[in-house]
Amino acid sequence: MTSYSPTPAPAPDLRERRRRELTRMIAFTTVDLFERNGYAATTIEDIAAAAGISRTTFFRHCATKEAAVLIDDAGVDTELVAAAERTSRSGPLRQLEVAWEKLTAVFDTDQEGRDLFLRVRRLMRDNPPLLAAGLERDARLAEHIAAALVNGPGIDSLDAHAVAESFVLGMRLTFDEWVCCADQAPSASPPVLHDVYKRVRAALVRANETTMR
Repeated sequence: MTSYSPTPAPAPDLRERRRRELTRMIAFTTVDLFERNGYAATTIEDIAAAAGISRTTFFRHCATKEAAVLIDDAGVDTELVAAAERTSRSGPLRQLEVAWEKLTAVFDTDQEGRDLFLRVRRLMRDNPPLLAAGLERDARLAEHIAAALVNGPGIDSLDAHAVAESFVLGMRLTFDEWVCCADQAPSASPPVLHDVYKRVRAALVRANETTMR
């Protein structure tokens, strides 16, 4: 199998850094309002007013109030799609896993982002529309990764979708387990996402072995 090594992403320029800062500010403002007033009662007008921005600015960065909290201001999704395009036809799932293992460092070192993520996931448990939006976002990521596997290394479409869906499932299980661990020990430091991912991968391997028996 061809050895995979992710190409480091270029540092964002000033404009991109400001965009990411504004996106995160909108996300924190939205989460604050969801927690204080309730998800259903919070409107886009409420969010824009609390964030000190216009509706036009809000919609320039977020299509919906759900999208306002389901952000990827670190550009991880973009990195994963780019990684999929650079994989070889031999072992693409494992190559994606290697790329994701490296990207978990972004999550583990971003304390503010981890706090936001934990609050959003808790809100998702209590608000089905927000959970549905999160699942839809995962589905779009899987579609983009599958397309990159077809267009990059030229993997068959069905195989590409199988790889992408399996990979995104692993990501989702990892985040679910991370939140579960954080909730079980709220006074402790959050678990290391990279370690959680290794446990999830081992569980998926065991599940596959059981299915094949």
